[in-house]
Amino acid sequence: MDITKRFDRILQIFFLLQSKSVVTTEELQKRFEISLRTIYRDLKALEMAGIPIINESGSGYSIMEGFRLQPSRFTQEEILSLMVAEKVMQKHETEFIKKHFEAALIKIKSSFQVHQKRDFLHLEDTIHLKNNLTSNDYLPNIIDVLLNSALKKKITHIDYLKSGDINPVGRSVEPIGVFYEHNLWYLLAYCHLRKDYRNFRLDRIKKVLVLQENFTITHPPINEFRDKDLCENIIKIEIKVDRKYAHFLYWDRQIFGFKEEKIAGDFVLMHFDCSLPLVSFVRWFLKYVDVAEIIEPAHLNNELVEIMESGLKRINIKRA
Repeated sequence: MDITKRFDRILQIFFLLQSKSVVTTEELQKRFEISLRTIYRDLKALEMAGIPIINESGSGYSIMEGFRLQPSRFTQEEILSLMVAEKVMQKHETEFIKKHFEAALIKIKSSFQVHQKRDFLHLEDTIHLKNNLTSNDYLPNIIDVLLNSALKKKITHIDYLKSGDINPVGRSVEPIGVFYEHNLWYLLAYCHLRKDYRNFRLDRIKKVLVLQENFTITHPPINEFRDKDLCENIIKIEIKVDRKYAHFLYWDRQIFGFKEEKIAGDFVLMHFDCSLPLVSFVRWFLKYVDVAEIIEPAHLNNELVEIMESGLKRINIKRA
């Protein structure tokens, strides 16, 4: 057995235990790809080293409250990841999150070795993000407010401006969480008005106020909603693109759930698991209609033709 490899794994298990309230054996197995027997042996090694590990019956393992050790070393890969995270967070549109991430990172940096601090400083010139991830339409600290509402299970009142409306409408919601998709932040919440779960774009929330009332029902985690929603709404699409023009589709195709591509002679076959409204895919594909065609589902070609005919009709009317 590689002693160094096992020592590194045991050390990672310790810091994982220290970073969470409870860690299950299933999580340890999945993260480190080791057997249950090996997990028990590694946990026993930590106990023999003086780490007060508690076995939470039916839940998992944790470290006794109050016991803490500072991480003494980081790998080069971990330092690189922290550098990338710092650059991204410096562009974050929510000032609260940006400020407190910086404070947390300073604490992490304080445990770096001297040469690691020097490397971190030199790496600052190797990463650059051109555009700020900002939007004047977001309320200050709105993500923090909504996440705190979800954590404390407090009903929240929002003034929400629907697409096409002039005036926002008040909604009482029970926030479950926020997610980032297609370059926008969204709130997933139970809406008292609709008596159902709804997604709300954060840039359309014009006012937010956390109330004193508690949630009326118990909600599953946001991941369950997102995974279920994505699975139920995915449409598989296949298109064929002239090979010499296929690279033009590269940047935007990820938005529409691009999965894979295969070269077939003079063409490239592209496959998508699209969760967006199909009309949005068709309108995007319209830009490449002279060098590509939709294979499946075939009915999308009907929508494509309707859009093209409507456009030609509009042009002819203007010419007349």
